[in-house]
Amino acid sequence: MLAAVAALSDDVARVALDLPLRANLSAVDNIALIPLYQGHYSAAESGVRAQALLEQLGHSDIALLRDPDMTPAQRFVAKLARALILKRPRLVIDRPGAMLYDVPYPDFIRQLAAQAEMTGTWEVYDFSWNQVLYNQALQKE
Repeated sequence: MLAAVAALSDDVARVALDLPLRANLSAVDNIALIPLYQGHYSAAESGVRAQALLEQLGHSDIALLRDPDMTPAQRFVAKLARALILKRPRLVIDRPGAMLYDVPYPDFIRQLAAQAEMTGTWEVYDFSWNQVLYNQALQKE
C-alpha cells in the first residue's frame, strides 16, 4: 500500500497525514501557497482562489484557523482544499481514518466529494478491510 502511494505520478494530488499544514499559517494561507508558488498567481489572487474553494467545500468558517486550532476534520478539509486547488485529474486520500478520527469519515468524504464542481477521480488508499467503506462513499449517484 505505502509503496503504491510513493510511486504516484505528478498528475496526482494527495491528502495524507505525512503532508502537514504549515502550523504558523491559517487554512486559507496554507491553501493559497499552492497557486502562489506552483501556478505563479499573485498573493491576492491565490487568497481569493483558496477562500472560494473553502466556500465551495462548505467550510469557509475555517479560513482563519491555524493548524493547532483546527479539529481533525477541519484540518482534513484544509489539506483536501490544498490538494484540490492543483486541479489534477486524480486525488488520492491516504489512510483517511488516521486523519479523520473525529467524524464518521466515509460519509464525511462522500459529502465533500459531492460538492459542486468536484471533478476527477477520487481514490482512497487504506487497509484492505476498510476499502468497502470508501467504495460506497465515493460511488457516483
